[in-house]
Order: sequence, then structure tokens, then C-alpha cells
Amino acid sequence: MSRRTPGNRVVDTAAEAPDLRLAGLAVAAWLAALACLYLTATMAVLLAATAAGLAAVAAPHLLGRLGRPCAPLRRYGWIAVAALIGVVCGASATAARLHVRDATPLRALVDERVRVSAELIVRDDPRPVRGAAGRPATLLVATELVHLTGPDGRRVSAPVRVLVLATDPAWRGRLPGQRLTAEGRLTAPRGGDLTAAVLTVPGPPTPHGPPPWLQRAAGTLRAGLQRACAPLPDEQGGLLPGLIVGDTSALPATVEEDFRATGMTHLNAVSGTNVG
Repeated sequence: MSRRTPGNRVVDTAAEAPDLRLAGLAVAAWLAALACLYLTATMAVLLAATAAGLAAVAAPHLLGRLGRPCAPLRRYGWIAVAALIGVVCGASATAARLHVRDATPLRALVDERVRVSAELIVRDDPRPVRGAAGRPATLLVATELVHLTGPDGRRVSAPVRVLVLATDPAWRGRLPGQRLTAEGRLTAPRGGDLTAAVLTVPGPPTPHGPPPWLQRAAGTLRAGLQRACAPLPDEQGGLLPGLIVGDTSALPATVEEDFRATGMTHLNAVSGTNVG
């Protein structure tokens, strides 16, 4: 398709149109991965297979082997094919993770809400959450499961995410990379991510050696920054470490809710170093 400019020059308008194939593939891959988090592994595989089938049917037609499509159909049809390929990639990758997350031995223990002894690797700093007045604060600790032992002595190993809910003060200050053992009761996660189980732990953890030296050095720097911010009011003193190094452990819940409501939580994440 072409048009003439005021200078009587022929311009190909198809060349001016943006190529959205890569954008369509990327957006479809992300959306498919997000949607599959609320599905089972079987449903995610079915979604990927359906998208692959549709792409396999559409591509020969756009190539002219099954008829001669018009120019607009060819132009926008390839964007649709790229989006279908993105669905295949996103759904397939998520299905593999869901298969591990929903493994039958671990899922059975979660459904029974049994007490277990779990060996874990801490993956993030413990974060306090607001609790009821007069009750100890609850800490959220993101961990990776090494293995757990059920009440019957059976050991289950799976590289899955486990969210620990702890009330013992000994959980404070645990650094990423540290290996430890904790005893508690398994419950089902709320869904929407790759967390396989929630472990409610009433007692302290049993550490197995110190954290990696790099995490110890980072922990020392964070502790020094927290001490420097201690004279500030609670809101400013809790916000400054988040903006500089992404440490939100002392951020008041009200400020965190304000950031979430305004869509600015990224300032307290990895990109917080840019603001600092």
C-alpha cells in the first residue's frame, strides 16, 4: 500500500507502520505466564498446545500455501502468530514450574495440614506484618525448600518456594542464603504465584552454619544504614533505607500501603538504588 506526498513522491505506508510482532510476543508471553499461575499444570499445557495448533494453522495461510490472504491480513496476521508463539512460551515455562509446585507428595501433606520438620534456605530478609494489638508481630520469610520430614518419617524433597510465618524473635536478622531447620504446620498458599506451601512456625529456627560472606557483608551495611536512620521519625527513618538499598524491614505499614495505593512500590525495590 502506498501514497503520494505533496512533492509527488511515492511513499510505502506499510514501511511506516510499526512492527508489533516482537511486542505482541512479549506481552502474550507475560500474560500467559500470569494467567497460568491460577491454573493447574495440565491446563497450562493445554493452553500452550491450543496456541501452538492455532499458530501452525495460521502460518501456512499467511505464507500463501493455503490461499492468498490480503495485505492487511498478512500484516496483522503475523502479529497474531507472534502473540500465539508468546502464549506457547509463557504457558510452557509456567507449566513446568507448576508441575514442581504441585507435586503430589508435597501437595498431600499441605492438604492434610500436618506438622513437619523442614530444611529451608532463606531467600529474602524477614519482613514484619501488622498484627493484632497485644500479640507478637508476625514475620514473613521467603524460603526455598530443601526437604521436609512428615509425621510418619517420610522425607519429601522439592525445590519449591515456601513462605514461613514466624512469631519468634529469633527469626529477625536471618540473611538470604542461610540454611536452617524449622518445625511447624503446613497450610495451603492463597495462590497466584509459585509458592507451594505456607509453614506456620511458632518456635525459633535451627541454623546450619552462617550465611554466605557476601550476604553477611550486605547485612552489615544495611544494619549500619538503619542505625544512621534511627534518629529520624519512624516514617522517614523506615523509608530512607528502602529508597537507597531496598530495605523495607523498618517501613511502617501505613507508608507501605500508601506506596502500594499510588503504584510506587518499585521505588523501594531494586530500582531504589537509582533514587539513592
